[in-house]
Amino acid sequence: MDKKRTRITYLLVAGTLCLAAWAASAMPRVHGQPPKVLTPPEVIPPTPPTPPQVVNVPKVRPRIDVVFALDTTGSMSGLIDGAKRKIWSIASFIAQGDPKPELRVGLVAYRDKGDEYVTRFYDLSDDLDKVFERLNTFEAAGGGDTPEHVSKALSDAINRASWSNEQAVLKQIYLVGDAPPHTDYNDGYDYRQLAKKAQSLNIHINTVRCGNDRQTQLVWNEISNLASGAYASIDQTGGMIAIATPYDDKLAELNSKLVNTAIGYGRYRGEVRSKTEAAMAAPASVAADRAGFFGKSGGGALGGDGDLVRDMDNGKADPAAMPAAELPEPMRGLDADGRRKYVDEKRVERERITGEINTIAKKRAAFMKGKNSADAFDARVESTIKEQAATLGVKY
Repeated sequence: MDKKRTRITYLLVAGTLCLAAWAASAMPRVHGQPPKVLTPPEVIPPTPPTPPQVVNVPKVRPRIDVVFALDTTGSMSGLIDGAKRKIWSIASFIAQGDPKPELRVGLVAYRDKGDEYVTRFYDLSDDLDKVFERLNTFEAAGGGDTPEHVSKALSDAINRASWSNEQAVLKQIYLVGDAPPHTDYNDGYDYRQLAKKAQSLNIHINTVRCGNDRQTQLVWNEISNLASGAYASIDQTGGMIAIATPYDDKLAELNSKLVNTAIGYGRYRGEVRSKTEAAMAAPASVAADRAGFFGKSGGGALGGDGDLVRDMDNGKADPAAMPAAELPEPMRGLDADGRRKYVDEKRVERERITGEINTIAKKRAAFMKGKNSADAFDARVESTIKEQAATLGVKY
């Protein structure tokens, strides 16, 4: 059986070879030449893909916009005084974020109809010296009946503030007071509708009740829930204690040296001088917090415009091209190179002072750790910022 299969296989192979030979002989020949042998087409190697162009997109710093809406009636004197002492401390905490956020702060002071004013509004600003100056004008007075015009304060904070439209921004309102809103005015201001509008604009309304008024607690919880915020209850005075440290005096001294590196010029000279005097006159603990903020933020020596040191670094101003009358007295008699050298020396001095501030501020922060009450106004604000800024990827 196996021999038979083998014979059949041989016959098949032989037949196949014969057919191939016949086909080759049947191919046409040209002038007796052997048939052409077809060569495979030339293989062209593929062109390597062009690598994508690398575009360096500048990193956008996250931003935190905060509006403090503060009840400034007579019962709020302790909180107002404490806020004046702690505004630089809160700003300094925010500047610790990683990545470091840009900060703008706005203010709304509110009372009630029949008082000296119903609201006083100050828009968001990155000039913390100006914010501190405005906050210092707040005085606790007025009041009488328990409710205040809370809804008007919320309307100003939501509708009048120049909130950032950028994506990497945390928008917060801190509503701070000890009395519920009037709901009997029928003047178009409705805290519920305003809270819902804030929610639609991605503005968190964080409410801080001072004291123990039950109706305020209920409404403050309602507002914070409607506007994706947090509710906190603190002591009537705000619970903010001024903690003296062994580092305050040195930081206050460095604060004075830092502001003296600012060079006011042109129309800003008076404003820079005023801010410098105010910064140097601050109590030691406040001056220490201020120095710590500017050290961490890298924001120079003063808030706002008009500092020639910063403006020359940013390319906004050239002292060599300015009329002598726009410069401070020590620079007027200098030539172009001398003017630039004068500004450069102030910049180098500022960098040295800032480095010293940061070193001492770390020691001061370590000394103060755990000494502040977790229920104090500033501690509540800091914990809320820490939690809500995490949505931007900012870590504390």
